[in-house]
Amino acid sequence: MATSIFSRKRDLLYLIYFCTAVPMAFIVDLQPLYPPHLIPGWMLGITEYYIKTFNDQYFINEPVWFHFFMMSELFIQVPVMVWGIGALLRDSKLVPLVLLPLALLVFLTTTTCIFDIAHWDAPLQERLTLMGLYAPYSALPLFMAGDMFLRLKSVIDSSSVVSTKAGKKNR
Repeated sequence: MATSIFSRKRDLLYLIYFCTAVPMAFIVDLQPLYPPHLIPGWMLGITEYYIKTFNDQYFINEPVWFHFFMMSELFIQVPVMVWGIGALLRDSKLVPLVLLPLALLVFLTTTTCIFDIAHWDAPLQERLTLMGLYAPYSALPLFMAGDMFLRLKSVIDSSSVVSTKAGKKNR
């Protein structure tokens, strides 16, 4: 029987992150991929408010590479997060193996955006505010990647001990 998600604090954090990131991906992040006539007014309102408040150039003058990042979000990140929600609830043994590359991808794409924002021709305070919005979406995946790496290392280390003991018995 799976250990309760409430007793696995890091997994609970990842679950909450996925449960908020997936809807936000479809409501805001991926909106530039939708045919304009299919975007409901309330979603346009959220994006217009976001652009007006933060002047995020990715939603005003989308660079071609940013489109690639959106495609990775649509075809890799969101499906893995959806899988991750169920896997975390089930306490699946595959969680570290699947979430490590996801965490690295999200960290890399988000950190690339932060680095790019730092070099925009915009007022410093505006850039700092926007980088502050992006930073948690870089920091949490970095933490997750370290956690998943250590979980995988633990499995590998324990299997090495077992195989070493088995090898000594067979001599």
